[in-house]
Amino acid sequence: MRRAAPPLPILAGAAAFLALQYGIALWRLTQSSGAMANKFSALARDEYLGFLIRQNLLMLLAYGTLTLAATLLARPLLSLWSDRKPLQRPIILAAAAFALTGLFHGYSTLRLMKTRPYFVDEAEFGHWYYKALDLLPEPVKPAGLFLLFTALPVAFIAFALGWQIHRFGRKGWIAATACLLIAGSSLAWQTTAEPPPPAASGTKAAPNVIIIGSDSLRGDKLGCYGYRPARSDGPAAAGVSPNIDSLAARSVRFERCYTAIASTMESGVQLMASMYPQTHGIRQMYPDRATVEATNQRVEPLAASLRAKGYDTAAIGDWCAGYYEVVPLGFEHISASSFDNFRIYMSQAVVMAHFVVPLYFDNALGYRIFPQLQSFAQFVTPKVVTDRVEKRLESAARSGRPFFWHVFYSCNHLPYRSTQPYVSMFTDPAYQGPNKNGVDFDIDEFIGGTDLEAKWKALPPREAAQIRGLYDGCTRQFDDCVGRILNALKRNGLDDNTILIITADHGDDLYEPGVTLGHGLTFNGGLHANHVPMIVHVPGIAPRTIPETVRLIDVAPTIADLTGAPRPRSWEGLSFAGWLRGGETPEHRPFYGETGFPFIQFTVPGIERPKLPPMDEMTMIDEDYNYQFVLRPEYREKLVQAKQRCLRTRDWKLVCTPTAQGGRHFGLFHLASDPGGEKDLAATRPEVLAPMRAALEKWMDQGIESSIRDIFPSGEP
Repeated sequence: MRRAAPPLPILAGAAAFLALQYGIALWRLTQSSGAMANKFSALARDEYLGFLIRQNLLMLLAYGTLTLAATLLARPLLSLWSDRKPLQRPIILAAAAFALTGLFHGYSTLRLMKTRPYFVDEAEFGHWYYKALDLLPEPVKPAGLFLLFTALPVAFIAFALGWQIHRFGRKGWIAATACLLIAGSSLAWQTTAEPPPPAASGTKAAPNVIIIGSDSLRGDKLGCYGYRPARSDGPAAAGVSPNIDSLAARSVRFERCYTAIASTMESGVQLMASMYPQTHGIRQMYPDRATVEATNQRVEPLAASLRAKGYDTAAIGDWCAGYYEVVPLGFEHISASSFDNFRIYMSQAVVMAHFVVPLYFDNALGYRIFPQLQSFAQFVTPKVVTDRVEKRLESAARSGRPFFWHVFYSCNHLPYRSTQPYVSMFTDPAYQGPNKNGVDFDIDEFIGGTDLEAKWKALPPREAAQIRGLYDGCTRQFDDCVGRILNALKRNGLDDNTILIITADHGDDLYEPGVTLGHGLTFNGGLHANHVPMIVHVPGIAPRTIPETVRLIDVAPTIADLTGAPRPRSWEGLSFAGWLRGGETPEHRPFYGETGFPFIQFTVPGIERPKLPPMDEMTMIDEDYNYQFVLRPEYREKLVQAKQRCLRTRDWKLVCTPTAQGGRHFGLFHLASDPGGEKDLAATRPEVLAPMRAALEKWMDQGIESSIRDIFPSGEP
């Protein structure tokens, strides 16, 4: 038997290549932080340098693991090569190992474009590989990708295993096992356990409840609400939401549901505690410790009521669900990305600079080596969230315990990045501009300035159409996640005893009249950022469509009525369970709302608004509060005083905008005839303005909500 190539030169060559990658990563991290203009990047360099150094040293564990893996995989090939060459000098073997490790790395990067392109988009590494995949003709692309990214690695790993065992016999099994663990995990293979048998039939005493939401999902951007995307060819022919549409056809669908604030944390507390933001106390997305503790003492969340009734309660999501780490809201189990704080930002920046980590360690083995990856935003993808829900449903079917879960995805959140095929499903295939794979978003401009309105208004129509197409792809990705959950419920025998609610925390403006992008920043336009879907499926209740208005604060009382849980006196919402059952006649409820953190202060014609500084000046990092971003004390009252407020009745919208002089400007719009809110009727309809202004100011100043009947005793004009 011919002699195997010595391992040390191969190890040296693989180590040299990965050392080069480590150096490139450090250079990229230095360049990226040096190019950032906001104050937080300077803070990272000046005051947290030691933390950054320790994080970079931790990454050496990844490089060491990959060096061993590359050596195990390269040695069989180099042994065959050295058997046929008269020169077997160590330097030549090391150089060959260096080149072969580079080839492995290039192949893995190419494969990443197919499996997890969102990493590549953010890391700015390997972008030219994307065009390499486009060289495959469309008719043979599926088969070609299967051969290239599934059959080829399986065959190669089988060869490497066989060679180790053939060469070294019993000792080879040790190397073969290590080779299988490392190489197999680097290819992100995943196995799915066989589902348990369905639960025994029969109606449980208490129904299960799942609320499924996607951050920034608009109420009018689903097929069941009449929305049709610009593209309808190929995979786009099924629309943006085939699974949700199918569920809606056998559910109760509300045409109008509004959130009182279009910002995730504040809206989430509102949903689960049935309180307006001015009541529960979190009025913007950077609360300090005292504010959060006061809110936790003040609220009586739905999950706590259901836990008292024996329910399993869980919040499951990705980075958009991270607010549950700050405000637990009564949930017993929380599975989400850690909520953004400055150290997490820095840790993720280091990981993404060291591109080998997302490339090779986004898998079960990687999570064992780097457990923090399981809570990093870019590693907890929508697919990971859905995997966790499916596994939890299997356990729930076995236990028979009723459950209440909030499953919350980031799918529709800016900058609208998704994986293939979603990212290109609804966009123009000929488009090659800056918004190709996501919104061209400059984080420095966003957190370091408040003048983005003019730039966003100047966006050409083709760019706006591309952004809408990206958004539609995000919706389809969320819809597929919902489809998997629906299938898992049926597979586990839970579908006929589970109440399902499809909704969101808020919507997004998408270049409609009077608006550009974003949410929670303005009440200009048609209230798209506050309009959310509300699809309620209750087994045994007949499907119907309800045009009357409900609010997110009404969801908790409704679930309490449907499950028999107590309703605390602190809740401000009204149940619509009677509407679902048919025992009560629906009637429009008023929508009261306020804006969130003022990243941008959008203009209101004819008035000067109070001036507020950019985000990086208004906030600070509280080292005593888990390095959270918090609003500086001197801006707490100023921010609240600068908020826009809104009241919508059935057909009318009233917007209150504080002025720089300390007054209040009121704009009145008839949305029934002017859905984009473009014509202010405040001067011509005083009989509408006066009662609506009185009601809005009563809510703003006294926290007292007036019904539409209270506002218009003789009927709405």
